[in-house]
Amino acid sequence: MIEINLLPEEERKRKKLESGIPKFGIKIPANLSFFLTLGIGILIFIIIFIIHFSQIGQIGQLKKKIAEKQNELKKLQEEVAKVEKMKEKESEINLKIETIKNLVNDKFSFAQLLDKINQLLPEYVWLEELTVKEKKLIIKGKTFSNLMITDFLTSLKKENDLFDNFVLKDIVNKPEGGYDVISFEINCTFKK
Repeated sequence: MIEINLLPEEERKRKKLESGIPKFGIKIPANLSFFLTLGIGILIFIIIFIIHFSQIGQIGQLKKKIAEKQNELKKLQEEVAKVEKMKEKESEINLKIETIKNLVNDKFSFAQLLDKINQLLPEYVWLEELTVKEKKLIIKGKTFSNLMITDFLTSLKKENDLFDNFVLKDIVNKPEGGYDVISFEINCTFKK
């Protein structure tokens, strides 16, 4: 086949010069803005896709951490419940210990009271009743002489670390078994 070049001579020379330079590159289409917009859209889609999956991964890690922390919290709550039970038992034991101490102290204080009154009791005076109510001591007894009651009351007053606020009540003289017997009542405060 024969080729006929209908280009004028000037154009043929220019064409030869241009054909001597190698052409590198891509033909840019006439609708460049469409492809540019499409490329930016695809790039944005890829960026959103990457961000989305990284966020899903972070959410998964956070959910895992939350589950671990909830398990730790549950274990700690169990430990707290055990500690609370132990505190309750400790308070019960302490209450029992205090009750026992009070009972022991009361036994000793009443034993000391009885011993002290026995030491202070003059001859020919005998006691019929000894009552302690809320630190109030009531002593009821009998004797043959008012002087014995006075000696007993004086001896009690000397023990001011144990007894206080004395009141002598109800001195009654009546015969019993052929003797004149005097009944008396002394009220005071027991300090222990």
